[in-house]
Amino acid sequence: MLFAASWSLSSRLYGLFRSYAPSNIIIRRVHTRSGIKWGPLVGLVGVAVYATIMAVAVTLLHHGAPGWINLIVLIAFWDTIKFAFLIPTSIVRLLRVCHQERAITRDYLREAKVTATSV
Repeated sequence: MLFAASWSLSSRLYGLFRSYAPSNIIIRRVHTRSGIKWGPLVGLVGVAVYATIMAVAVTLLHHGAPGWINLIVLIAFWDTIKFAFLIPTSIVRLLRVCHQERAITRDYLREAKVTATSV
């Protein structure tokens, strides 16, 4: 019973965070074909922003802020890690897409050349 409730709660929270968390929305947009070229830049900006949020929250904690600020520190740390992994992931995906596009163009030009010589 407890396991089922925990499973249900975690899946609902996952769906909410996937749909409405700003970092997840940005990362999903970067993984599209039109946004893939912006991946490294978005990753660097995301790391800088969330690392700054984390540093400010830790500073507030050291100066006597309430304990729930620790939750902000954890979320900012997790988002920093996500954006740090976005940088190499988007570079690899961009290289793969460029290679595929070059192969398609090369095959198209080869086929057009064969058709032009046979006519």
